[in-house]
Amino acid sequence: MPAMLIGYGFVYWDKAILGSASLFGMTTDLQLQVMDYSTSPATKDTSRLSWATSIFYFGMMAGLYPMTFVLQRFRIQHVLGPVVMLWAITCAATAGVTSWQGLFVQRFFLGFVESVIPTGFMTVVSGYYTQDEQSLRQAWWFSGTGWFTIIGSALNYAFGQIESGSLKSWQYIYIFAGVLTFLFGIWCCFMPNSPVEAWFLTHEERVVAVERLRRGQTGVRCQVIKKDQIVESFLDIKLYLIAIMMAAA
Repeated sequence: MPAMLIGYGFVYWDKAILGSASLFGMTTDLQLQVMDYSTSPATKDTSRLSWATSIFYFGMMAGLYPMTFVLQRFRIQHVLGPVVMLWAITCAATAGVTSWQGLFVQRFFLGFVESVIPTGFMTVVSGYYTQDEQSLRQAWWFSGTGWFTIIGSALNYAFGQIESGSLKSWQYIYIFAGVLTFLFGIWCCFMPNSPVEAWFLTHEERVVAVERLRRGQTGVRCQVIKKDQIVESFLDIKLYLIAIMMAAA
């Protein structure tokens, strides 16, 4: 659970870096902010920066279904590990972007690969905890957003003070975030697929973990998409309340 909290903190952090990078010269270097001389007086056009922020979520929406499909079909560590490392490389590669068009492409693919995390983490939690326990555990890893609002901002500010070296300060931020995320990806490669394979549990603890799920009439994994469950979810008011909450956030 602590590792998942940190991992989801990385999800928030590399999205939020764009705001800090903009303060440390990214808008000028990539021409994300230009002067509009068609108005009197001239105004600053920040639409490119706005689109750079928004296009991340288009990529995430595009990746949610295929990532969910892959997670359902293959072992969790065989999906999360490689995809998280690809996410890390994509994040670090931001330092090599030289134009606003390139940033748009990078942000889309960053959102695409990051879309594996929410579904992947929910899959992990549902495979280890009972239904009564899942809500609190989901909240725990999601709280990484709050933690990295503080930690990430401090790190961004620290790297923003770098004035030496061959790179701009905002480029160092992305490289550092990519390195940390890559280490998390390595950890994901060793994530057990279910309590039955959990290397950190004894044989007796594995039996207890599976029995707890059996009593709640839930299984470790299900590779079948059931239409009645889809219909039931759309009829559940909590789905819409969560959607409103996330949109408001």
